[in-house]
Amino acid sequence: MHRKILSNLFILISLNLLIKPFWILGIDRTVQNLVGNEQYGMYANLFAISVIFGLLLDFGLNNYNSSQIAKNKENLDQSFSNITGFKLIATIFYFVCTLSCGYLYGLKSNELWLLFVLGINQSLSFFVLFFRSNISGLQYFKTDSLLSISDRFLMIIFMGYLIWFSGVVIKIEHFVYAQTTAYALAAAISFLVLKPHLKVIKISFSGEQLMSILKHTFPYALLGLLMILYTKMDVVLLKKIVNDTENGIYASANRLLEASNMFAAMVASMLLSLFSKNIANKTELQSIIKISTSVLLIPAIMLAVFCHIYKNEIMTMLSKNSTPYSSEIFGIVILSFVPMCLMYIFGTLLTANGNLKILNITAAFTLLLNLFLNSILITKYGAWGAAITAVITQTFFAICNIAFAKRMTNLKITGGIILKYLFFSVLYILITSYIHQSGIKTVTSIFICSVSGFALMLALRIVNFGSILKLLP
Repeated sequence: MHRKILSNLFILISLNLLIKPFWILGIDRTVQNLVGNEQYGMYANLFAISVIFGLLLDFGLNNYNSSQIAKNKENLDQSFSNITGFKLIATIFYFVCTLSCGYLYGLKSNELWLLFVLGINQSLSFFVLFFRSNISGLQYFKTDSLLSISDRFLMIIFMGYLIWFSGVVIKIEHFVYAQTTAYALAAAISFLVLKPHLKVIKISFSGEQLMSILKHTFPYALLGLLMILYTKMDVVLLKKIVNDTENGIYASANRLLEASNMFAAMVASMLLSLFSKNIANKTELQSIIKISTSVLLIPAIMLAVFCHIYKNEIMTMLSKNSTPYSSEIFGIVILSFVPMCLMYIFGTLLTANGNLKILNITAAFTLLLNLFLNSILITKYGAWGAAITAVITQTFFAICNIAFAKRMTNLKITGGIILKYLFFSVLYILITSYIHQSGIKTVTSIFICSVSGFALMLALRIVNFGSILKLLP
């Protein structure tokens, strides 16, 4: 089991390290630099609206589906038939709600059109995730890892050609249309990979089956909605309270966080299937928690600390429009990556264990906290206030997840383990601060700080690298 976990984590992270950073830091960053903060801020706002209503496209189905198939593979054909029918109907409601919201929000005709296309992108992306949830539920993690990069890989090809070889003046529309093409191809590829595992391919529109699905997935859907709201409302509020330019600055500061978050989300997707299977088979969870925590949390701490200390240097490299203000926002918002990783581990465990009621109540309180803080801080401080709010709300949700996971699954989280991670964090902050003050070039500092972090892990015995290396493929 340990070998399987580490092998798949290694493949998943390696593939995503090859593709996702180049998409976020190479393509996405270049597009914003070419179109400017105002145009990109408009896109970020429309994208946030399309994501908020994405609940209707998923309704918690992907997590539920992956968990159920992991417990019983015989559910595949019936589940695929029922959920596909539900998704097609849900897609219609999604477009009605999204475009109605855009109209009431006061969007112009060109913005409504872009919102419509972004809605198509969201629909296609959720079908990709649905096909992948079946593959992940069947425990084909390596295949799922390859599919996880397919959409971004295709986007890199399309946008790379437009930016560097076509000679056209890049507009935000090019960016959106390239995503549409890539998602459509990724959906087709994912379906073709899944098809051999389906004995019968049919679509069911049974009202009884749909109601049964809704009953089972409603807690997942509610959790998804609450989490989307408390992570995306800052963008919507920034647009309304301040302006598109401030939104563009905030989006630029969030770029590296979003790139990092993709890795954590991929790992969480795999963990959900593993947790579900272990819970169904009544096997222990402690070792999976230990491995996943060390794999996710230590790199998260190292990244957050390094980026916070080197915020000015990093933002200068990421954006030609970088200012001390945008660097300050970036330095704050990147800190939220640490609690986000904790949430991905312990929140996923609670989801697999069926503790959706607890998660939903916690997410509801987190949303209220987020709205309260944003209404005050965005009004007074703009994007800086949104960044502070993000860190506070993510930390609150993560701590609640850990506390409830410990209680519901009898995990052993001792004071000694917590102290090790705290001690590591303090020492790494001191080392990175010293290296920064020494005036060493940023690129060289990345190497030195990375080596220092791994040395600290060995010294504190947080991770047994000898055992891990034996298990890797």
